Amino acid sequence: MHRRLRCLLYIGLLFACSAIASTDKTFLDARDAYARGKIDQFEHLSGKLPTHYPLRLYLDYWRLKSRSASTVELTRFANDHPDSPLSERVLQDLARFYGNNEDWDNYRPIAKRLTNKDRELTCLDIHARLIQGDQATTDEGLGLWLSTQDQPSGCTALFTVLSSNSTLTDDHRIARLRLALEAGNLSLARQLIAALNVAGKADLGLLDQANRSPEKGLATASTTQVQREIALYALSQLARSDPGQAARLWETRLSEFPEAEQRYGWAVIALAAARQLKPEAVTWFLNAKDQLSVSQNIWKARTMLRAGRWLDVYQSIVNMPAEVQNEAVWRYWKARALAALGAGAKANPIFAKLSHEIHYYGLLANEELTEKLEAQATSYRPSPDEIDQIKSRLGLKRALLLHEMHLNVDAANEWAWAIHGLDDHQLLAAAELARVARWYDRAIKTAEQTQMTHSMDLRYLTPYRDLADSYSSKNGLDPAWVYGLIRQESRFMDYARSNIGARGLMQIRPATARWIAHHLGLGRKAHTQIATPDVNIKFGTFYLKSLLTGLDNSAVLATAGYNAGPGRARRWQAKQTLEGAIYVESIPIPETREYVKKVLANAMYYSQRLGLKGSSLKERLGTIPAQAAATRISQKTSSEPDQGG
Repeated sequence: MHRRLRCLLYIGLLFACSAIASTDKTFLDARDAYARGKIDQFEHLSGKLPTHYPLRLYLDYWRLKSRSASTVELTRFANDHPDSPLSERVLQDLARFYGNNEDWDNYRPIAKRLTNKDRELTCLDIHARLIQGDQATTDEGLGLWLSTQDQPSGCTALFTVLSSNSTLTDDHRIARLRLALEAGNLSLARQLIAALNVAGKADLGLLDQANRSPEKGLATASTTQVQREIALYALSQLARSDPGQAARLWETRLSEFPEAEQRYGWAVIALAAARQLKPEAVTWFLNAKDQLSVSQNIWKARTMLRAGRWLDVYQSIVNMPAEVQNEAVWRYWKARALAALGAGAKANPIFAKLSHEIHYYGLLANEELTEKLEAQATSYRPSPDEIDQIKSRLGLKRALLLHEMHLNVDAANEWAWAIHGLDDHQLLAAAELARVARWYDRAIKTAEQTQMTHSMDLRYLTPYRDLADSYSSKNGLDPAWVYGLIRQESRFMDYARSNIGARGLMQIRPATARWIAHHLGLGRKAHTQIATPDVNIKFGTFYLKSLLTGLDNSAVLATAGYNAGPGRARRWQAKQTLEGAIYVESIPIPETREYVKKVLANAMYYSQRLGLKGSSLKERLGTIPAQAAATRISQKTSSEPDQGG
């Protein structure tokens, strides 16, 4: 009897699972019909889904989008589904409709409900407040104007108002012209030049010449401000290819430019040289004095770090805007500069505060303190009740269901919307929910958002433990480092694929996979299995070991080489030995610079998490040999593929 009952229950469960799978397939078929514009088929399939189906609101949303829904219908949808990001999309569409028609009475209540505003909606919002007489918004409008990007059409009316009341002047247009030229947005630069004066056509010819032949463009006489801006653009173009030649030519032209523009020219040359890690950048930054943009000040600080000029490092940082100075990177280096200058009493409070933060600079700051502060609690585990409560949220249910269907964009949007405003305990319960569902990147991202109560177990997950440990051991690698790299590459999502074709947990490109397969003595087809976790970690750890061996056994150089290619990692070395942290800070490619920091910080946290006897972060960073010493090992890795983009 009991056996028969178990069979009946099993059969019932199979039917239930089959019904769920069938319902989800119907939803996907309806979605496909909508995407292909087959609205009749879409309606037919939609009618088959039960009214209580969790993703029913997506069908309603697509139905509204398939026809010219009224503003009343759109507003009703947004009101009925405030717990979904679809409501935000609808509200954004309504706000654009009302704003572009300058229907401010209807625009304002909609705009107040928006959580996120893109540039167009921000312009409309400022325009609406300006119409109301809020003159404080003029500065906000000018801030939007001073952009290197082409502005959306919704901003045109705002800028017209600012021009008509003489708030937006030719000085602002010149300032934006400089920004556009700095960013290489020649289309915007041409628009601005044409709008600035009647001689615009001749100046456009000068701009084309400066772009084609920077040396000739710089040699052309400059009498107006627009022409001087074009000459400065030519100088920047020349500096990118040859900073030394640019400096020599600039010396011959200085007298034709006002002092402020002379300094700006030196700053342009210095920035180009700094990004090429040329030591001459020190002199050129000093010629520019303190008249530097934010990016120029940042690169001045990096240049002075490589040169060991701590006073100049400190002065560069204090000249940055307050919000930039407050970034962890510049708080750390400001404290390091103070300590190097003998002001340890001022440095230690900065280190102490920074040491409580869970990131690369928090670890480094903690290592600078002689007296360690009490560590934050980082082992909180959500209770079963907390997990049950978080499970009941419809937004999370929808997100998990969309994830199961591999609708990853919608799933991530639903998840982000659902966790907005949660407290630390709720965030960790949601992270645990994602972990159980093997949605590892959401689990990590959610756990990282906590402010006071943390779980390192959820921040630093350890899936694929057997594979990572086994292949790390076979290649003589630190498993914490391997885990740190996998976490940064893919967040443990084995289906991850980059826009340049890198695949799997360790994001290996096809050419690299073929090289690895050949050197491992595997068959010609072995690289085709690169997406599977076993093959991916096997190949990735072999490649990482080859980089480590060929790059002086430096984890910093090998990590940089994994991301950007071993050739670049070598070129970034200085003519003298560098502290590892300074080498990392001066990596010219922002993606690689942040990548190396995160991988090595991850390795530290994994070492603690796994109970391994690890080095300090400073010891992991080590010292980077001078280029002269590096050339002796360069042949060892000359045949390796360039994994970098």
